[in-house]
Amino acid sequence: MTGLLARIKEQPREVLDTIANSMNVRASEPAMQAICARYMAQIALPVGARVLEVGCGNGAATKLIMQHVGPARLVGIDSSPVFVDMAAATFAGEPRVSFAVADAVATGQADAFFDLVIAHTVYSHLLDPKEALTEARRVLRPGGQLVIFDGDFATLTVALFEGDPLQTAAEAVTRNLVHAPYIMRRLPALVTAARFSLQAVEPHGYVQTTSPAYLLSLLSRGTSGAAQAGDRAFRSGGNRRNSIGRMGTCRRLASRLGISICKSC
Repeated sequence: MTGLLARIKEQPREVLDTIANSMNVRASEPAMQAICARYMAQIALPVGARVLEVGCGNGAATKLIMQHVGPARLVGIDSSPVFVDMAAATFAGEPRVSFAVADAVATGQADAFFDLVIAHTVYSHLLDPKEALTEARRVLRPGGQLVIFDGDFATLTVALFEGDPLQTAAEAVTRNLVHAPYIMRRLPALVTAARFSLQAVEPHGYVQTTSPAYLLSLLSRGTSGAAQAGDRAFRSGGNRRNSIGRMGTCRRLASRLGISICKSC
């Protein structure tokens, strides 16, 4: 099943607003901020570095990149004109940052121009990661870096016991919002085949027990996507969608996140 974000240009404005709000919640969450600070701190760039952010969304992750990486120039691209407008509004008056409508396989950028291409929670939504890697290599200068951060969504769980009915909602997230839940396991072979030199692959555990805002938004979007797609596996669960509103703060969201750091040869 093609994930909803892989069809982002087809989505109505209310869906885009919901996704944008979820992006903001995730980027402001202390657990996610700590993970981003750790992985972005490893990115060393030359003075005057130029960065291409693939799949910038509404600019929520762009703020973290500018904070922790601090390039001289950042270009953010997204296939959603609505998200690009949101990001541009967020960074109005910031001369180092600009945005454009484009996508991972056709960035519209010059050859060998960037010191870093970064994709923050993007590759799990791509239909053609091989072409995206080819495009990243084209726009990177020799020796430039490609950094990919994403979730290992196959490990996503909210279950507290075997057969927990709320886990059906988590599975709806994987089926309806994520196109490639195993992408971080496949990336080492994919980046090597694309003629990158793989520098590091690092796991980051994400566990949430006290601040459920992002978890609730993720499960809500997953179940809404299931309803929109006529997901029979989810509908067979009866009233499981209603249980999301009763979850409270006692649930545990656990998943693995990964980062791949590569260099262009």
